[in-house]
Amino acid sequence: MSKIYINPGHGGADSGAVGIGGRQEKDDALRYASVVADKLKAAGHTVELERNADYLINVKDIAKNANLWGADLFIAFHRNAGGGDGAECLIVTGASATSREMAQAIQGALVGVGFRDRGVKVQDRNTYVLSHTTMPATTIECGFVDNAGDNALFDSKFNEIVQGIAAAILSIAGGVVPNTVTPPSPSANVPELNRVLKYGCKGGDVRMMQERLNAHKANVGKADGEFGDKTRRGLHAFQQARIHEGRDVGCRYNGNKPDGKCGELTWTILHEPAPGE
Repeated sequence: MSKIYINPGHGGADSGAVGIGGRQEKDDALRYASVVADKLKAAGHTVELERNADYLINVKDIAKNANLWGADLFIAFHRNAGGGDGAECLIVTGASATSREMAQAIQGALVGVGFRDRGVKVQDRNTYVLSHTTMPATTIECGFVDNAGDNALFDSKFNEIVQGIAAAILSIAGGVVPNTVTPPSPSANVPELNRVLKYGCKGGDVRMMQERLNAHKANVGKADGEFGDKTRRGLHAFQQARIHEGRDVGCRYNGNKPDGKCGELTWTILHEPAPGE
């Protein structure tokens, strides 16, 4: 089996492209890269996911890490911007035949779910991780984050997109991708919530919410059972990320925009398995 290095683009202070409604490339990149990584693991491969939360890794370190790890394949996950539409895969001038084959397979999968075909492109600018890794490599640009149609396609066809990308990678690495469903199901043991949690609330349910927010990397600090400013900001960010995934977090009366309050739907989503659990 192969060692496959998965690089979700950007992170932390580097949002990548910012699209409609403040949608950030770094969030979408992590979302679809993580699911593809899980599918490749389920197919029996050894997978290194470069980041599993919202932080930034220098491109020089990404390339060095992939090389030192001895990866057989390298795939960077991004979304595009700039007023266009459609999907494309990038390779560099000196790309191997396997790089080209992998990029074409992934491109075919993206076009197959409905993205306009922008082709496999040779690009030597801003592609450090492709030119400085020693294994077959490609970058995926999965639609434009500033295009409403591409965003709708990314959200509505998410399962087909990640299934297609995983199958394309496995056409090179070998194996068959399991037909799993995302996102993960919430725990069957979600504790009962007896009130809407909002700014100023105190108690054990607030502490439990804070613990789950920290597990999901929302970083609200110490779980002290007091719903203050830091907790509200973390909850707001968590809701925004889930809404970007096309999830209903229960904020129906304000157009499903984040409201920094924890009702039943947000509470249930918080109790879904966090990355690494």
